[in-house]
Amino acid sequence: MTTFVATLGFDSTRVTRPVLTHGIEERDAIVLVHPTDHDEPRADEAKDDVERMVTELQPTVTIETLELDPTAFHDGVRRTAACVNACDDEVVLVLGGGARDIYLPVAFTAFACTDAIDTVLQFSDITGSVGELDIPYFLHPPAESTVRTLEAIVEEGDGVSLAMIVDILDIAKSTVARHVTELEDREFVRSDMDGKTKVVYPTEKGRLAVDLGAL
Repeated sequence: MTTFVATLGFDSTRVTRPVLTHGIEERDAIVLVHPTDHDEPRADEAKDDVERMVTELQPTVTIETLELDPTAFHDGVRRTAACVNACDDEVVLVLGGGARDIYLPVAFTAFACTDAIDTVLQFSDITGSVGELDIPYFLHPPAESTVRTLEAIVEEGDGVSLAMIVDILDIAKSTVARHVTELEDREFVRSDMDGKTKVVYPTEKGRLAVDLGAL
């Protein structure tokens, strides 16, 4: 079962298009996030539109709501994270629309709960298209020595062999190999084989982590 957690404003398309693009199946669930104490009829109409369109395609899909207090950012993050972490199977976070007061805590949850979220989809305000976001994970950074290895890889930029990293950092090859394995697991680097030589390249996540000093 897939659970879609989606911010909802007045435009139901910002929810339905990402959900339909990803694909819905029987017994999936959609959690619509909106502000507490809203008295805007357009929001209720958008919710009804989502429910009508989705259940026409998959009658067994359930539609739920998660109300966030627009004045309580931290509690909004806490409640969204609790919703995400309570899901048993695939979780798709849809950053579609809605007031910034609820959009921001839900977006922050995407960074804080990357282990629990399988896919993050974004509805583009510019093109109306749906794209998948590759969210970087900067919590629980690696050891300082591993970060130095990442920095060396990013500085080289165009690919560096393990032997070159050994020369740059003056550390054992086994240590470099261990660092690279961890960085690959975190998707901060990728590697290819050039003959018998392993060449390591930084990913966009890795570059961003170094550029921001986030590790």
